[in-house]
Parts: sequence; structure tokens; C-alpha cells
Amino acid sequence: MSNRTLAQLFRLEIAEMFIAWEASKPLRTGAPHASAILAPESEWCLRRHVLSALYPEQAERPVPKPWDAHTNAVFLNGWLLHEKWQRLFSDHGRVVEVETSHYDEVRMLHFTPDAIIQFGGQPYVVEIKGYKHETWDKLDEAGEPPAAAHMQCNLYCHLLGIERGLVLVENKNTQEYKVWVIAHDTTLARPYIDRMYAVKGAVATKRLPARTCTSLRDRNAEKCPMRNLCFSRGLEK
Repeated sequence: MSNRTLAQLFRLEIAEMFIAWEASKPLRTGAPHASAILAPESEWCLRRHVLSALYPEQAERPVPKPWDAHTNAVFLNGWLLHEKWQRLFSDHGRVVEVETSHYDEVRMLHFTPDAIIQFGGQPYVVEIKGYKHETWDKLDEAGEPPAAAHMQCNLYCHLLGIERGLVLVENKNTQEYKVWVIAHDTTLARPYIDRMYAVKGAVATKRLPARTCTSLRDRNAEKCPMRNLCFSRGLEK
């Protein structure tokens, strides 16, 4: 067998390792996590999260797709980028907490801020992101922070009663970084708070919301852990 063939076989094995890494993580079931609540409107499904909260034991891991190995590699790289900054804050900053899980019983939500630090005598929620150079280079520290990071940081500020946050974005190509300070804005948090209470209300009454997908082959359905339960007879609204 040629060296080139061996190299290609090893590439395939690496891909399987990335699939195994994702499969080793427990499925997120039960009450929603902040990342789900913050999903864009095109990916938001109230029914999915109600089913997940009511029937967590019936969640099923979606079947891996050919491109999932690369997606998982990107996620793992982002995870390690977060760990770098979190260790820096812990070892050399004034850290309040790092990667600490919270559960808001009133809103029925799990959430885990990247970090909370003391800066200038005040607590700040820190949201860390890593972007490719072409995206990072277009960001202006004199302007607005990236919208998704802003919304996530603001939501954590809202849930924790902290008035300010820091959005830190690293250039994944060069390790340069940009930073923005945000002030907590209740208005920006409101749509996501409404989603939380919509889930909580439907769970409390056990009334399933309408299905958003038309078939098991829909893009969102294919990556949904509740897809088979959702389309089971007797669970339709």
C-alpha cells in the first residue's frame, strides 16, 4: 500500500474521530439551553423544546452527515479557543466564575456564560467568539459588536442582573482580538425571554405547539433529536 493511500486512510480515521467526539457528548434534553433559545428565527421550533422537556428519554441522536466531521472540528477548535481565554482570566485576571452552569427555575433555562470577571470594580459578563480573518477584519471596535455575540452577552446580563458585558472576538488566523463593552438592554432580551415563557407555558399545560417541519427530510428535522417523536401518530396538535 502506498504512502499516499495510507495518508488518505488516516484522514478517514481522523474524520471518524471527530464524529466519535461529538457522539461522546450527552444530548441536551430537558429544559432548554440558552444556545437553543438564541437560535435564529429560521431554526427556532417551540414544539421541539416542549417535546424535549416532556419526553427527554425519547430524544435520539441525529444520524451523522458526511460533512459533520468538519463541523465538529470547527466546534472543537472553538471550544479550545474558549479554554485559552478562560485559563488566562483565571490565572491572571480577577475572575468571578468561568464556564459555570446556571439554571433559572423561573424561566426554565440552562445557561453557561463563558466567564464573569471583575473589571474596574464592577462585574462583567464576558462572551468569547472566534471568527475567520475575512469576517473579523470587517468588525469595527468603534461600532457595534457582532449581533449574535451581543445578543448572547446581553441575555446573560439580563438573567444574572449584571449591568455590563464584554464581547471579545479573536481572529482565528492571527490571534489578534477586538473588544466591545455593552450595556444591558432589556428590550434586546425580551424576544428570548418570551420564547422561554412560551416553552414553560406549553410544558406546564402539556399542549404541543404546531409542527414547523413538513417532513422528516426537512433540514431542521434531520438534525432534531425529537424528530421521530414529533412525527409519531398521536402527538400532532
